Amino acid sequence: MRSRLLVLALCSAFATVSQAEGVGLYANGGTTGFGLGLTGGSNSMTGRFGFDTWKKTVTQNNTDGNYSLDLKLMNVDLLGDWYPFGGAFRATFGLVYNGNKASLTATPSATSQYKFNGQTYNASDVGSFTGEVKFKKTAPYLGVGWGNPVGKSKTWGFVSDIGILFQGSARVSSTVTCGASLTAPQCAQLKQDVAAGAVKLETDLKDFKKWPVASVGVSYNF
Repeated sequence: MRSRLLVLALCSAFATVSQAEGVGLYANGGTTGFGLGLTGGSNSMTGRFGFDTWKKTVTQNNTDGNYSLDLKLMNVDLLGDWYPFGGAFRATFGLVYNGNKASLTATPSATSQYKFNGQTYNASDVGSFTGEVKFKKTAPYLGVGWGNPVGKSKTWGFVSDIGILFQGSARVSSTVTCGASLTAPQCAQLKQDVAAGAVKLETDLKDFKKWPVASVGVSYNF
């Protein structure tokens, strides 16, 4: 029911855009990455479409093993902004396509060890290991902000947002290949331990159900 009401509210906001008094562009950066967006509407209600992204790869190659960790933020925003006082302050609601994820690929070195589900495995026991953390793709967003890219007659302006992205529980997937030293039963046990470790990690990440959003940027009004 709440999702339906949110969708109806968004439709109302973007119906306003179809009769927009102005159109503006903005560029911002913050906890969801760096992005661009398009805003249309009036002094009291605007709708906006935005895209934010950021990527970081961390690699490590030493006696503990060879690791590659990829962190990726990617969000597509469909938001409505309400300016209750007709000024720069706004309340924001909407839906976000959430592509945030973290991926790990590990290959053991000759002396490295792994620990899965409390069990220790030597380098010869593990061929390779990959893991990935994702969240639900469609996430509601609620927040407040400052700045109206289409407000009044300003050309350049300042914009900021503070809010919460309700991305839900983490979903962890993992894959392991067994080394030549393991027998078939030992390989099956390794895979069970890896799967159990993924379940435990999902529990450990329960505090990330809500992603804090904070960003600042500049806007231009056509």
